[in-house]
Amino acid sequence: MIKLAIPNKGRVNANIVKLLEKMGLDVPENGRKLYANTSNPNIQLVYARAADIPFYVESGVADLGITGEDMIRESGMTVEKLFKLNFGSCQIVVAAPKNSRVKSPSDYSDGIRVVTKLVNTARTYFAKRNIRANIIRLSGALELAPNIGIADVIIDQVSTGTTLAANNLQVVDTIAKSDICLVANKRSMKEKEEEIDELKLAVESVITAEQKRYVIANVKSEEELKRVVKVMPCMESPTVLKLAKEGEYAVQSVVDSKDLITAIRKLKQAGARDILVMNMSRVVE
Repeated sequence: MIKLAIPNKGRVNANIVKLLEKMGLDVPENGRKLYANTSNPNIQLVYARAADIPFYVESGVADLGITGEDMIRESGMTVEKLFKLNFGSCQIVVAAPKNSRVKSPSDYSDGIRVVTKLVNTARTYFAKRNIRANIIRLSGALELAPNIGIADVIIDQVSTGTTLAANNLQVVDTIAKSDICLVANKRSMKEKEEEIDELKLAVESVITAEQKRYVIANVKSEEELKRVVKVMPCMESPTVLKLAKEGEYAVQSVVDSKDLITAIRKLKQAGARDILVMNMSRVVE
């Protein structure tokens, strides 16, 4: 059995559940359980705080985990990053009030008061700059700390910057970007290689499908067919099928979503008609 650790709550949890369901897994309600069986008898979920998932994976409580790079960095745990997912990215920043004397890292001074939940990240950041910082751990509502006088700056995860702006804070420095990753226990990768590769492939195929669309276009002649094939984006080569009507064809291909607007214009100009664009559930490259 493969044990997969996922965050037990929050926006990232909702995205992960959607991902697992697209893979064909029925995911039970979290409730207060640590373990939960899925519709696949070989895959069990481990619900944990995002910050604890690197420990669960390194210790072998879970074979795989989905968590942020910031949590891995903060924990100091050693896990194998398999690949990044396409949601939940953020930046780790230093932020200060807009009217603060701290406008850039050059304004730091010994004794600077820092509020954060990423204590180890903060220590490493200021140590590299030879700044002795007074680091205070808080688990939430960090944005309030400078405004009530208990901190000069905060270090926190930021996705859009809306919360910072609402609290009259601005970014002083960006420490790192953090992506959500599928990670693995190194021992499990050896002992459960086939099972892990199977699940990894399933996740990758869903992520890839979300970034692509299936395009079908009809043409009325071989001349139009040549022009359409020439401009049709594809992974390797478009598929060409004869239609029931003599001399007409259907051209089919998988197209990157970001190329779709331009591709449809070019296909239309080349003579394509009845162009269909469809979502896909899986793409295995």
